[in-house]
Amino acid sequence: MNKARRTVTIHDVARVSGMSIATVSRAFNNPELLSPEARAAIGSAVAVLNYRPHVAARRLRGSRTNLILVVVPSLNPYFLDIFAGCEAAAKAAGYGVLVGHSERDLARERDYVEQVAAGRADGLILVTTVGSYDADDISRMPPTVIALDVGEHTDLPKVRIDHVRAAEMMTNYLVDLGHRRIAHIMGSHGSSLTTHRRDGFARALAGRGIALDPALCLPGDFTVEAGAAAAAAIVSMEEPPTAVFAANDQTAIGAVRHFKSVGWRVPEDISVVGFDDGRLAAMASPAVSTVHVPTYQIGFGAIEQLMLLLSSQAIERDLILEAELVVRRSAGPPRRHRPSPST
Repeated sequence: MNKARRTVTIHDVARVSGMSIATVSRAFNNPELLSPEARAAIGSAVAVLNYRPHVAARRLRGSRTNLILVVVPSLNPYFLDIFAGCEAAAKAAGYGVLVGHSERDLARERDYVEQVAAGRADGLILVTTVGSYDADDISRMPPTVIALDVGEHTDLPKVRIDHVRAAEMMTNYLVDLGHRRIAHIMGSHGSSLTTHRRDGFARALAGRGIALDPALCLPGDFTVEAGAAAAAAIVSMEEPPTAVFAANDQTAIGAVRHFKSVGWRVPEDISVVGFDDGRLAAMASPAVSTVHVPTYQIGFGAIEQLMLLLSSQAIERDLILEAELVVRRSAGPPRRHRPSPST
């Protein structure tokens, strides 16, 4: 029986070429810093081992496609605003931009990474990551910058907001209004955005001495439908919360619609807030209080960092932009009593 072929790693290239792992990694990412002899030795080892020959050869030759691939988890306006920022910055730098849609699927995301590594584009922007990338993964990747948020244990350059701190800020806003029983409608399972925003919610409650009730952490998936389903569960509770913090604006809008459909007024009977400050938040009735995420600026900044990376200049490995609380009309002080749901 034939044994499965072992995956060739950067350690193998270092061993065969007689170079250190750091030197091999530098050859793939900053080949101009090495001597011609070192590049030749590493290029020979790459060919012998068949270690990503396309990306290695392209990087060692220094050829460019003048294209950037931007991978988004979905094609909703929120992520497309980030793409718009990417496109504007890339155009200013003389690059074209391609868009890929991962559908939050790890295999699709890694396939896009492989395509760029094979030379179909010069660099990659991952708008939130599905998976994590360890040191060996990163050594084999094309120049890459994360935009918006990143999975755990991923040491790739990133441009983002502090989602934990922003969610904590929003939760504290509700507590300052007088709310003590607050529900959180979460995002999609497995999303780092879900994890970080839930962690900020929990951290704010703990910091204010409020016990976290697991029954008030409701499942969701960042959609209007999920917000409506969670609101229906809240309405049926024996002791419902006085406020709801939704993981994003679409979820908040879905919750508001359901509460209004059963006769609960927002914010008089229950407060509802969101996250992202997407285009629909200000147009909802009532307009939704939320956290403003500078999506366009995140995309623009991610390309700027990638351009520095491509030109072997120093970059900010974790560039954090400011999120802002946007107070509109969907939240207010808690009421002592609220009407029963209409039938």
